[in-house]
Amino acid sequence: MNPTKRFLILLSIFGCSTMLAAAHDPDCANLRDRRDEMEQCCQVDLIIPLKDAEDCAGSGESSNPFEQMICTFECKLLSLGVLNGDEIVQSKLLEYANRLEEGWKETAINIANNCTEMATNMMAKMKGKVQDAKCSPIGSMLMTCVMKNTFDQCPEGKWQDTTFCNKIRSGECFKRRGD
Repeated sequence: MNPTKRFLILLSIFGCSTMLAAAHDPDCANLRDRRDEMEQCCQVDLIIPLKDAEDCAGSGESSNPFEQMICTFECKLLSLGVLNGDEIVQSKLLEYANRLEEGWKETAINIANNCTEMATNMMAKMKGKVQDAKCSPIGSMLMTCVMKNTFDQCPEGKWQDTTFCNKIRSGECFKRRGD
């Protein structure tokens, strides 16, 4: 699956799950309200510790949940020093990845590098198309990529082998209605 498609699929997890997801499957219902549960699927320390970020409630206030999510990620990543404007601060991102435990750290560094490259390339392709946006989408692109790759590369023994987690990992919860 190409990085753009992965980004769009994962973005739906965090902000638009009411428009996507197999509503008939109770494991896939209300994903927006199950973020904490999703974070527990892979029992490793997060590459980017959002819990240490500023409280960004109300940042970029919008009635559009997608836009609200983009602004919240931008605010949190700016407060952590991972973003500077609409650019990723690679040294800060790697600082976070390097604090992780051995074994997971090497994978996390690779994820950080690959996701930075993907998000930066996507932003370059989108230049001029996001001029009217309240907030830069690069933070949500980065976070979506990091979360997807964390799930895909979760170390053996750290993955919670539950029906819910396996459906999230496989993408089963993100089929468009009518598929």
